Amino acid sequence: MMADELRPILGRNVIVENKPGAGGRLAAQALKTYPADGTSYLLAPDSWAIFPTITTSEAQLRYNLKTDFAPVARIVSFPLGFFVAESANIHSLKEYVEKAKSDPGLAMYGSSGSGGISELLGMVMSKEFGFKVNHVPFKGGGEVKANLMGAQVPAGIMVAGDGLSDVGGKIKPLGFMVEERWSVAPQVPTFKEQGFNIVNGGAFSGFWTHAKTPETERKKMEDALRQVLSKPVVQERLAKIYVRADFADGKELGQQVDKLIHYWTPLVKEAGLSAR
Repeated sequence: MMADELRPILGRNVIVENKPGAGGRLAAQALKTYPADGTSYLLAPDSWAIFPTITTSEAQLRYNLKTDFAPVARIVSFPLGFFVAESANIHSLKEYVEKAKSDPGLAMYGSSGSGGISELLGMVMSKEFGFKVNHVPFKGGGEVKANLMGAQVPAGIMVAGDGLSDVGGKIKPLGFMVEERWSVAPQVPTFKEQGFNIVNGGAFSGFWTHAKTPETERKKMEDALRQVLSKPVVQERLAKIYVRADFADGKELGQQVDKLIHYWTPLVKEAGLSAR
């Protein structure tokens, strides 16, 4: 969708090259090798920039976030939430906490993998609840969703799109881990309003480019993305897949990533996940 919208604004063809794997590290490594001429960009969730920077050495990454790349723009945001299987017959976060305190079978949650934000949010959640909620890692959000729908796990931490779309009533959201109710799904309460102070479960996606890309070229892409995201039709299409158009310029994107690295670093170290 973004490629189709960008083509007429930029006046050139826009090709999407998918490079999945290693939490975005493979795509970042590829971007580093491309010419710094304003023709190559990385579109990725925030997690690629935050957690590998904390947990993995520069030698292993084969890049440095601060010196090899430049932030261009944030484009969308979306919350992570806590979901339960409908078969668990739980209707609120407080009810879950009360039941899980005495039922080890409920005190576990699935996540999209180890070492990322969902595992760390689970650690924060355990502290807030006052008992350990055991982590069950899967290979991606799709697996978490499938296992929740099949009641193989009682609960899961997922992004909104995985937990709310095409679930056939088999998954129930108990709360989003953000400051305020999310405009795309305002019916879902926050953890905070239910008495649990977990507000750093917001995620986003953005564009980065090679650090040596000329400022004029970065500004062209930033302005083009701003135009795309201002279109009501684009905002509506994004809302249908449970993400919100949420533009921020490169400076703000860089500051947001720095703030999150600062927030998560001590928690990562406490969890024993750092400097592998």
